[in-house]
Amino acid sequence: MSNKENKEKKTLFLLDGHSLTHRAFYALPLLTNDDGEYTNAVFGFIRMLFSLNDEWNPDRMIITFDKKAPTFRHEEYEDYKGNRKKMPEELVPQIPLLQQTIEKLKIPMMAKEGYEADDLLGTLSKEAEEDGYKVYIVTGDRDALQLVSENVNVLYTRKGISDLVKFDLDKVMEKYELTPEKLIDRKGLMGDSSDNIPGVPGIGKKTALKLLKEFGTMEEILANIDKVSGKKRKENLHKYADQARMSYRLGKIKRDVPIDINFDKCRLDLYDDQEAAEQFEKLGFTSLLDRFDFKEEANFEDLEIEELKESDLKDFKEKIIKAGKIAVALKLEKGNKAISGKIEEFIFSIENEDKIYLYYPEDKINLEIKEILESERIEKIMLNAKEVSLSLLNHQIEILNISFEPLLAYYLLQPSSSLPEVEEVFSHKLTISFDQLETEKKEAVKISKLFELKEKLLPELEKNNLLKLYQEIELPLIKVLARMEYNGVKVDKKWLNSLSERLGKRLDIIVDKAHELAGEEFNLNSPKQLGEILFEKLGLPVIKRTKTGYSTNASVLEKLEGKHEIIPLISEYRELAKLKSTYIDSLPPLINEETGKIHTSFNQMVTATGRLSSTDPNLQNIPIRTEEGREIRKAFIPSREEMILLAVDYSQIELRVFAHLSGDEKLKEAFNSGADIHTETAAEVFEVAPEEVSPNLRRHAKVINFGIAYGMSAYGLSQDLDIPVEEAQEYIDKYFERFSGVKEYMDQTITKVKECGYAETMFGRRRYIPEINSSNYHRRSFAERTAVNTPIQGTAADIMKKSMLDVYDALKEADFDLNILLQVHDELVFEVNKNQLDQAAKLIKEKMENTTKLDVPLLVDLQIGENWRDKEDYEVNYNA
Repeated sequence: MSNKENKEKKTLFLLDGHSLTHRAFYALPLLTNDDGEYTNAVFGFIRMLFSLNDEWNPDRMIITFDKKAPTFRHEEYEDYKGNRKKMPEELVPQIPLLQQTIEKLKIPMMAKEGYEADDLLGTLSKEAEEDGYKVYIVTGDRDALQLVSENVNVLYTRKGISDLVKFDLDKVMEKYELTPEKLIDRKGLMGDSSDNIPGVPGIGKKTALKLLKEFGTMEEILANIDKVSGKKRKENLHKYADQARMSYRLGKIKRDVPIDINFDKCRLDLYDDQEAAEQFEKLGFTSLLDRFDFKEEANFEDLEIEELKESDLKDFKEKIIKAGKIAVALKLEKGNKAISGKIEEFIFSIENEDKIYLYYPEDKINLEIKEILESERIEKIMLNAKEVSLSLLNHQIEILNISFEPLLAYYLLQPSSSLPEVEEVFSHKLTISFDQLETEKKEAVKISKLFELKEKLLPELEKNNLLKLYQEIELPLIKVLARMEYNGVKVDKKWLNSLSERLGKRLDIIVDKAHELAGEEFNLNSPKQLGEILFEKLGLPVIKRTKTGYSTNASVLEKLEGKHEIIPLISEYRELAKLKSTYIDSLPPLINEETGKIHTSFNQMVTATGRLSSTDPNLQNIPIRTEEGREIRKAFIPSREEMILLAVDYSQIELRVFAHLSGDEKLKEAFNSGADIHTETAAEVFEVAPEEVSPNLRRHAKVINFGIAYGMSAYGLSQDLDIPVEEAQEYIDKYFERFSGVKEYMDQTITKVKECGYAETMFGRRRYIPEINSSNYHRRSFAERTAVNTPIQGTAADIMKKSMLDVYDALKEADFDLNILLQVHDELVFEVNKNQLDQAAKLIKEKMENTTKLDVPLLVDLQIGENWRDKEDYEVNYNA
């Protein structure tokens, strides 16, 4: 039966405020709003509240809270709840924040000095039942089960805040074999460790149940101790009878607290939509805003639509030049992507006009429109700016002076959150609802409101010291990324097919050999069948079990290495099969039929550190440490015979940034003198002369250098170097002793992030790290490592973006026969005409090495090749 059926009685929901807030806090990761306030408990609680309303449709609701003051129980027993852990410091400020939010929703709250929330639940449920209500108590505290009656049920939060178990009289009896009121007798006998209620020593659940079934109540048991079996049990009942009675009183919820309540005033529909929505906006709960009708319904009818004809475009251009800015969007032909460039419609809007201009291009886009889009003097306000730019490049139009892109602004403000849909941004910032509009109307309204959205978001960027980063790096980078996607990279399909065939044969050989070693055929892709072969048929030691059987994951195979010759075969099979399916076989279908190239998407708004990512396909994840992985790179080739690939890679950029940010004199000296940083570190940590550093010691030092920069623990370092934890700790201690500026920088960084809640790059990019103040050791430790690494990795990402801009602008001005193709990690890949190689390489090297001034030099390594795999070092000839 549905909970929303016609109800014979009115329903009252009583929520245990503190209990549910704790549940919500631990159910969700730490969240903060734009002001840095913790909000995860508030968000979880409110989301649960809405879920209850949607599912159960209650008529009335009251939320009870505890007061800080001691209760009558503390007066009777000083140690009552004396073993309770202190409330996490991240939760403390969320209680008043939650209560403010509940106030905005006009839901009655109740708290009373001298009593607990449970006592209020008990009293309210009794009075409401007498008034004819069906009562549901929502709590994560089992003590409330004693309140269950014919018309009082408990909805117990079994797991987190979403998994509710309904306890009625039958459910209580089924679970405990006792009626609800007998649960108080049970607590008197066995006590309650969570509340520090002592009970009677030696009496647990089973004994308490046995005695209550035999004698009926605790008082009957205490009146008939001589009839109780067991000498020690009798002694304890005699000795601790008064303690049992006290435990009974402590555990019994009061149902006669003096309160004055009118249940008719506890409705759920009394709040003001606008007021509630403003509170939710302040908290950053954008996903919940749609529940309110405060938003102005975007009205398409108010917008005048003008279709621009070819004869109108000259006057339209003059109007735009006078305005100095224009909002732009495109609609592509159905089924087409941006890379195809097939545009069905342009949508334009001018600030302070309730008007939308539509332009339908014919075979060729009109010159007036082209001049508007390419003008440096005219600001472009855009949705999906990169996709629009990419489409226009197919028409030989490079859109310039993009001054606003809402999602990019939103990303900088909340880099650790998943990017919302653009409609959510409008809803959040402008309180506009699009629910009732058709798709075409939605787009028109969005474009007309972009100017207003800009005025909301730019001040937020400025307030957070992000405006310069937004305007000088992120927005200009759009044109570079669009150009790279447009250029694409040519792929040798025949090479991939031959590689796939070769790997397929190798996989067949591995399968046959594995079957031979196992003595039977089985599916190597089936963990179940593989587990049976390894641990039942071959009798190998079981390392780990899962719910469904034996674990055969990579760590298990690693532990089984050397115990049977089938193990390395399985590992090799998995590696090659993944390589074949993920890359070799998936790349050919992504080759554009018209261009013969792969046009990957470069994403600006994904990573929390500011690094670019790539998708469809992800070219940054192609493995290069194995020979087979490197073979894939051979498929990436120049687009024409006269071109050659030029790869330019920043040398140890993160360590150089680390040296600059930390200010450590020894690190800076190593880089400034041109010494090998890993050799220098090895000499310092292992106390040998630089010339005595062996390749193995240098390898260890390299792991230490990057490990320290990433905040690696002694345990992590021990795993990477395969050494004892104590030895790894000695290395770290010695490193900090020799490079004291590094330790000082790391400590200061962590302290700063703990105070302000975010880490920051040289360029002002922020990453919020609320977990750094977590009471959970593992969360806090991870957050501290993130705090140390974010400024390093984020600054390196910012430098790469800035250098891409510098290189792009310089190359455009120089007018080389050259295309920028890829950005992968610290590397830029170009194709350049062989006749212009030296000039182009010289310019690229100069721009990349001088893009940002650090206390140590930025250096790049250059390589050239006929494909992305077979490259050789290239030295620029400065005398040419």
